Amino acid sequence: MIDSDAAMDFPVDDGSPTPLHAQFHDDHEARLALCGELEQIADMLPSLPAPARIRRLCGQIECAAALHFKRADTLLAQLARGRETGMLADLRRQLAEMHAMDTIHGEDLVGLFWDSTARGSVTRPGEFGYMLRCYFDGCRRAIALESALLMLLDPRGNPQDC
Repeated sequence: MIDSDAAMDFPVDDGSPTPLHAQFHDDHEARLALCGELEQIADMLPSLPAPARIRRLCGQIECAAALHFKRADTLLAQLARGRETGMLADLRRQLAEMHAMDTIHGEDLVGLFWDSTARGSVTRPGEFGYMLRCYFDGCRRAIALESALLMLLDPRGNPQDC
């Protein structure tokens, strides 16, 4: 399960030579791919993918909460520094709430993935599908808001310029 407090202490700089701005774009691609894969799983319920795939998906969900959300918040805060308006502060607050909700949905989803894997079946596929959809729809909404904020704060939005 995801430790929310530990996620907040996770270093934003993961040692990658890639600038934060480019990592932000890479994170969006990775999170969108994860959302697509989770949507496929929702469509195939009550069947479950192989445990190795579940382990990989759970790791990606945990990485989103521990790293991707933090990097997005950090980049947007850096770009907003000295230019904060009431509207911008509200949008960034909404994004933080979205990230918190996605973290909670992710924790619940990881737990349900492991419970279902241990049982060898999905006991309530409707509930599981709903949880998957809450997670990937929430992530997609957060990505849309992150992208809008990036365009507002840095209209170039080009990772090569960083």
